[in-house]
Amino acid sequence: MKRIKKIICAILAVSICLVILSCAQSQTDESKGTDPAVVTDTAETELTRANTPDNLPELDFEGTVINISYFGMDDPHYYDAVGESSGDIVYDAVYMRNISVNERLNTGINWIRGDTDWDGYPAAVQKAMLAGVSDYDIIFEENSRAFQHSLEGFFLDLLNAEYLDYDQPWWYDDLMYEGSIDTSKRYFVTGDFALTTLFGASAVYFNKDIYTNILGDVNDLYQSVLDGKWTADVMMDICRRVYTDINGSGSADEDDLFGFRFTQWGVPNYLSMSTGLTYTTRDERGYPVIDLNTEDAVLWADKLYNLMYRDNMSIECKNTDMPTAFRNNLSLFYVGMFSTANTLRDCEFEYGVIPHPKLNETLDYLCAAGTVNGEGAAIPVSAPVDKTGASCALLEALCAESYRKVVPAWYDTALKVKYIDAEIDADMIDLIYEHIGTSFIMMADKALGIGSIFTHVVYGSKAEGTFSSYYAKNEKSFSSKWEAMIERYMSAGG
Repeated sequence: MKRIKKIICAILAVSICLVILSCAQSQTDESKGTDPAVVTDTAETELTRANTPDNLPELDFEGTVINISYFGMDDPHYYDAVGESSGDIVYDAVYMRNISVNERLNTGINWIRGDTDWDGYPAAVQKAMLAGVSDYDIIFEENSRAFQHSLEGFFLDLLNAEYLDYDQPWWYDDLMYEGSIDTSKRYFVTGDFALTTLFGASAVYFNKDIYTNILGDVNDLYQSVLDGKWTADVMMDICRRVYTDINGSGSADEDDLFGFRFTQWGVPNYLSMSTGLTYTTRDERGYPVIDLNTEDAVLWADKLYNLMYRDNMSIECKNTDMPTAFRNNLSLFYVGMFSTANTLRDCEFEYGVIPHPKLNETLDYLCAAGTVNGEGAAIPVSAPVDKTGASCALLEALCAESYRKVVPAWYDTALKVKYIDAEIDADMIDLIYEHIGTSFIMMADKALGIGSIFTHVVYGSKAEGTFSSYYAKNEKSFSSKWEAMIERYMSAGG
């Protein structure tokens, strides 16, 4: 669905661009509705990420200052918010994005750095919202926290807000749709303005030398991804074939070569949220209905157990961490996210990147590993009403300019060129980007505590086939929490 939408959007964007260009001789850049910086001179110019136009009209907010509160940890500070003019390519891009957008809209941004604690910052946001303070025009916080706070009625509905164009490729529309209780409303948004959301996209890195030496041509693996055949079963088969008793001990231990390594948290969750299953359906109102106790969920739990505990396909990290084992040629795969690439800079071998495997070929890829931990943006109901339009225009412009300039600074320069050499890997990164999303149960995990269900079922289990009994034991609690979530949302005016 997302691919189709993006293809349609691209066609429309080209058409719009051609219409604009046909009038270029009779109009000045200032009279056009799109950013002059992305208007091309000839109809033959190829539409690229760098020159994709937005649909914002010419706007002048007369120096309006938009106060934005954001999570104070370094990643949001440098990648989502302030950036820095320091010579770091990505930080510089964020810094220049802000200057460009402010100049275009005649606005100012007052960045208000919040608490650096994972729980402290959302607690401060909640306190401010309950007090009804009007100090913040926009709130940046973790997507899962923004969802949690939307249950309290803290934020404005932005689904049909002026200036926000969710058909544009810089918005993570699938993630926002799946991460909503009511699909007719949208209380927070996320897209390319938040690299931290992009960083949470599912990615499996693999050692090309190991693959070639044991399994053959790496293009076979890439082709399975392109053909939609990269599934858990394929990964299991590969991992079985890769295991090697390197130290000759006669038993599997951490000094041997495995398909991948895992820890209790992270890998089981990342894989489970990226199977292509969403673990919910929608009722006639568009509200989510829990749909966990299904044949597919049971099947996945058993496959995850086998991946972790059978046939030496993997091993739990106890003495050696995941990046060290991968760099030391002791793992074929590294199950992680886009941000994992930051830990692989000193690899001495060539590695590739592919999405997480699907449960089966009928599903679509869902690159949801850590996306809920990236930032989203919301407008408080207590924010000054006369600044709402400027805030929405600013969000659209920040997202569009990030798509054109900031994402390429990290995505094209750092990830594709510095870390990974092959053109096919660049295609894989594009595929992962196009499938950024989430599963509702992970978006709602901080509110419900259900998102890590597969880790709770599988990690440390002595056998497969435990999902149904675990679910039966907890079904009443799950249903109660789910109903309370919906009631809480409705009572807050959702």
